[in-house]
Amino acid sequence: MVKTYTVDVVVAGAGGAGMSAAHAAAQNGLKVLVLEKLPAVGGNTKISSGFFAVETEEQKALGYPVTIQGAINELQEHNHFLSNGALLKNVITHAKETLEEIKSLGMEIELNPIENTTQFAHRDNYYRGGAYHQYMDKDRTFPAIQKSLEDEGVKFIFEATMKDLIQEDDGRIIGLTAVDKTGQDIIVNAKASIITTGGFGGDKRRVAKTMRTINMRTLGVPNMGEGLSAMEKAGGVNIDGTALIHAAQMAESVVSQDTKGKQLAGFNDSPLTQLLLSPLLWVDPNGSRFTNEDVVYDTVQWSNAAFGVGSKYFYIADKATLESYTEGSKLVISKSGPGASDAKGNFVALADEAVAQGICFKGNTLEELAQNAGFDPDALALTVKEYNEAIHAKEDKLFSKPAASLQYSVENGPYYAFIGQVVYLGTVGGVRVDKDLRVLDVHMKPIPGLYTGGANAGGYYAPQNYPAYEGLASGFSWTSGRLAGLAAVKDIAAKAD
Repeated sequence: MVKTYTVDVVVAGAGGAGMSAAHAAAQNGLKVLVLEKLPAVGGNTKISSGFFAVETEEQKALGYPVTIQGAINELQEHNHFLSNGALLKNVITHAKETLEEIKSLGMEIELNPIENTTQFAHRDNYYRGGAYHQYMDKDRTFPAIQKSLEDEGVKFIFEATMKDLIQEDDGRIIGLTAVDKTGQDIIVNAKASIITTGGFGGDKRRVAKTMRTINMRTLGVPNMGEGLSAMEKAGGVNIDGTALIHAAQMAESVVSQDTKGKQLAGFNDSPLTQLLLSPLLWVDPNGSRFTNEDVVYDTVQWSNAAFGVGSKYFYIADKATLESYTEGSKLVISKSGPGASDAKGNFVALADEAVAQGICFKGNTLEELAQNAGFDPDALALTVKEYNEAIHAKEDKLFSKPAASLQYSVENGPYYAFIGQVVYLGTVGGVRVDKDLRVLDVHMKPIPGLYTGGANAGGYYAPQNYPAYEGLASGFSWTSGRLAGLAAVKDIAAKAD
């Protein structure tokens, strides 16, 4: 037996984009059905910590010198003008009103002052570090938003996974099919279908193929690309779907989808994370240095640099460095990404334990370390020699790391090489859309009845680049979803006239 529904608007996915789209449609008197794969609302948006917006009341109260036009310029230049300028402008222009809408539905937000940013590299840029409107008490506020939508007449069906779009011979989308947790098929007939299923981050093979590396670690999101694949099948063009790489973690760390405080939680509670989040000596799998390690103070720059060497790298410390960390690091410990644990411990003993676990390599000599870690011994020897020269001279001639970060030489064995791996928090990008999130075909024409938003919509980010602006992906999800919902309202009204 098949369950059949007939509505004005069907939304696949109940993350920020889906809930915002549903609200925009229901607010304008349309009958809305939302299908969600998980047993609760939130999706990847609930994993995130906040919303990028400018010219908000919270920023005005602090006198922040940010403008919509300034944000547009910042992002366009950061993206090297590869983004869809009309889409970017529309999203940034409507982010403030979208933020106010979700607050009216039950979300509580608190602007994170720029001086409190965990991204130390953002403290001189109000767009990167002063536009982060953080979500408060998400376990309470996300269900509150669901309740507000239900009060508007929105119907939710949970644990129902989208399968495909229903398309007429002329190309119009007239609904979608899904399956519930019992295996029962669902058919939804709708005038507008808004696909906000959250990308393909759960499909590890697809991510590995897209990113051309098998070394990345995943947060474990369940989105398998159902919606994105269905839109491609219906004529949409995937222009930039890519993993949202976000910081790095120690190998074998446990990643949680929960959050604690204002940080993404669960990467690892070991004191050894203080090494991970320090600008020590970093080398690629060959044993060669590859970056100014101060990128660790910016989540995106950090992951981008590591992605450039295959998404797996090593941070090197000798015994003297570990002994210093036992007493307290001479370096500023970054709070980027998950942030470091502030726990105390015997770092030499902890490092030896990590070696026993297989997440760190040790050698009494550099040659032995190279053999154990799989480095080229000559490359490692040269790297260490050049790095020690930079430490002693307080001048990094290779990568220009500032003197303040040139604190720990690598001279006294035993030596340790800890594994770091890039993490991705799902995917971003997807099919080409117009500025109002109508899905476009290969000829740049809207596919009638089809809309998207959030992690299925392409053109907001430059390919394989998540801009280092705090809350950008989450803000895009809510705002793009709202724009998609409003576009559906407009198109349905126009068709009825």
